[in-house]
Amino acid sequence: MMIMPQQGLLSNTRVPILTRLLSVAPIKITEISMDALAKLARSDSIVLQGSSVRILLNRAMREHNLRLILDTVTDSENEEERWKGVTTLQLLSRNENNRTTLVEAGVLKILVNVLKDSENREKSHRYAAVSICELISSSEQRRMQVVKYGVLDPIARFLTKVEPANELQYWCLMVIHQLAACDALRSELVRYGFIKTLAEMSRLSFGNANMPKICLNSLVRLMVAMEDDEEVRWYLNELLSFDIVPLLATYIRSDDYQLVYWATGLMHEYAIKGVALEQFKEVRGLCRSLNSLLAIEAPFIPRIVLRMLKFFMLHDEPFQLQALNAGIGLRLAKCLSSKDDDVKYWSLTVAQEFVMHPEWHQQFIESGTLAQVLNIGLSVISRKPLKTSNVLRPTLEYVMDILVAIWSSKDMLQTLLRTRRLLEATCLFLQMEKMDGSIRQNRLANVLADMAKTSDTLDRKLTRFGVNLNHM
Repeated sequence: MMIMPQQGLLSNTRVPILTRLLSVAPIKITEISMDALAKLARSDSIVLQGSSVRILLNRAMREHNLRLILDTVTDSENEEERWKGVTTLQLLSRNENNRTTLVEAGVLKILVNVLKDSENREKSHRYAAVSICELISSSEQRRMQVVKYGVLDPIARFLTKVEPANELQYWCLMVIHQLAACDALRSELVRYGFIKTLAEMSRLSFGNANMPKICLNSLVRLMVAMEDDEEVRWYLNELLSFDIVPLLATYIRSDDYQLVYWATGLMHEYAIKGVALEQFKEVRGLCRSLNSLLAIEAPFIPRIVLRMLKFFMLHDEPFQLQALNAGIGLRLAKCLSSKDDDVKYWSLTVAQEFVMHPEWHQQFIESGTLAQVLNIGLSVISRKPLKTSNVLRPTLEYVMDILVAIWSSKDMLQTLLRTRRLLEATCLFLQMEKMDGSIRQNRLANVLADMAKTSDTLDRKLTRFGVNLNHM
């Protein structure tokens, strides 16, 4: 189990480091001596510990003392002393109020040089990586600074070690995670080969609570930043050698929604780029896993899953039936009623694939899916549904496809005639079809005209809505 650096008070082993580094600094006669503070920091009283530690750290930030610490890290030939200095900087960087002063004093370049120096012990490298991660957090300028100072070379070296993941690698991944959040640095990270490194680390760190999601988060950010689709496909194919397909299939079953989100995000890249589709479809239980993800209340995961499903099911009837058998069709009514426009839209695209299977039409109606499709269709016509106008035309076409498929079910005519709002929506779409030749002209009218030949009831009901099939 990985142990993260202590986040609370100073440990007893670190207090002497700080007091010895600062003991040569002049103090006022009214100040508590460094030896006394060291003893208080090791006392059994939590209150005394906290107070003495705060005093020690405040003194360390005085200009003279801080310069002493930085000079020790930079110039000392004694590796033990350098380690003490790096440890002290790591303690100081925890406090957000200290960070600007530390950066202005040049600590970022010093810490990068600590990482570069192979003579430093692993703990020095680890604390340097922790400090860099703290200092560059939420600052793009600082992120670009450390890259300019050459932080990528030692980070790449530490992450490519062939050994089980350790704390140093964890904090190196955290640095990459911070750098990948900066748009201006993503191409540089790709150039350094971090896509393959992150894929390998996500595999090696399997079972760890945090490392896989940090890897996948950074990996997805680097992928989506590429503008050349062929380059993305090349990298996606390269990642297959790291067993990424079964790995992602396992991660989407996790209880950690962040890990699930980034795993589905990378799987989504495979789906929309058309890479390894058959390998994913062959994963046992994939549809059941995706069905479970659609039950999540927050829209950010269902949105990705639905879009991914659309690409997986496109022109693949066996997979469509597999998805239906897994119960995904029953989830659509809820997804179609979502307040999230993207969830609605991609649910509609999935419903359009499912409705091409007549054996599902009864369930399509009974589950409430058709009712939600009609609600969307009617709201689209009234111009106030999906807020983004650029999806208006595809939405109309998907609803039209569904109406045509449903009315083609001659053995379900009586059920259709009793379905609430179906005739209203159908008539509106018939009128729109007549006026707008670009929306699959006459398909719906032809299907209804054929159906009306066997049913006077249908013809009469359409007439009530002002529709005469003979004049369509």
